[in-house]
Amino acid sequence: MSSLIPGALGWLVLGYVGVITAGRLILLRDTLIDQLVNRMLLWSIAALLCYRFASTPSITSPVYVLALGCVVMTTMHLYVMARYILAETEPMAVWQRLRRCGFVAVVATVVMLLAGTAASDNGRPVDLSTHGPAVIFAIAYAAPVAVDMVVFLLAGIHELRLGDLSAKMRLVCWTLGISGGFVLSSQTLSVVQLLTGRPDLGPHLPRGELDFVLCLTLDVTLLAIPLFSTVLTLSGWDREGRIYRRLRPLWRDLTAAVPEIVLPADARHGADPVTRLFRMTVEIRDALLHLGPYVPTETTQPQRMGESDWEITDYAQHLARAARARRAGQLPTVVGSGPRLPVTAHDFDTELRHLLGLARVWPKTAVR
Repeated sequence: MSSLIPGALGWLVLGYVGVITAGRLILLRDTLIDQLVNRMLLWSIAALLCYRFASTPSITSPVYVLALGCVVMTTMHLYVMARYILAETEPMAVWQRLRRCGFVAVVATVVMLLAGTAASDNGRPVDLSTHGPAVIFAIAYAAPVAVDMVVFLLAGIHELRLGDLSAKMRLVCWTLGISGGFVLSSQTLSVVQLLTGRPDLGPHLPRGELDFVLCLTLDVTLLAIPLFSTVLTLSGWDREGRIYRRLRPLWRDLTAAVPEIVLPADARHGADPVTRLFRMTVEIRDALLHLGPYVPTETTQPQRMGESDWEITDYAQHLARAARARRAGQLPTVVGSGPRLPVTAHDFDTELRHLLGLARVWPKTAVR
């Protein structure tokens, strides 16, 4: 029996899965689902390594059987995640279920090893054969995988029927469902081939390895999306981080003139990007309110954000002079609340657009 996956491609997939797994172990390990996913990926890496290091082409070799056992263990993690999604049990119960499922996977691996050894001693194959050891081998491998995948698919259908998933999560559910359906379809065709001799697709276990590698590559690519998002967030290159950097010069100069409105640094520490950006917009608006009395009443103000750059720049120049005046301790030029950015935003995105319009021209008039 020869693998359907070229050696170079097999090692490439192993490296790809290894990199994504390492990143998730470092950055995505807080939630219960993340911990289960990371454990599943570690078992997947073990399966890929065993497939690569199988020293003989026989499926009854201990290393190859160990690879099949690792595959069973990965599907057990899918089963545990599915049960958690369907029942929302306590974390302690989830880990207890995972230990029981792990025991089942170990037993299945031992049974495959014993059945494969018995068949090998008699010189009989175990792949798509109907003698006793072959049937035991097939049941020990295929039955847990089939049950796990069916339960996992049911959990995905349950989530889709709830109707409250985002478009991204729907895509993930559909992709995982197609991946699981592909595995079940491959097993069904093998059962039909065993019983009827048709269709003649060749040995099942090499196709099983190919199915595993294909589905694993697809699933790991999906799991890389939240990892990539986390990396962008930590590096400040996510949407909120980019907007935060664009607003920061405006915020820095305005709050330097009105420092009492700034949230203490320890309260900001550890805030998520959305909260941090929201706080910045609030502080900019507060600064505009405090600086209003320092802005001359005849100041030209843009009535819409689509007004010309000249009007926005003119307002920014007056605002910069107001900031310098307040920092110098001068008295307000008007009593009460003077001119400020007049557009009232009804939502956070509109607020950002207003402030970004002002921040765009601010470097030309920045306070020094």
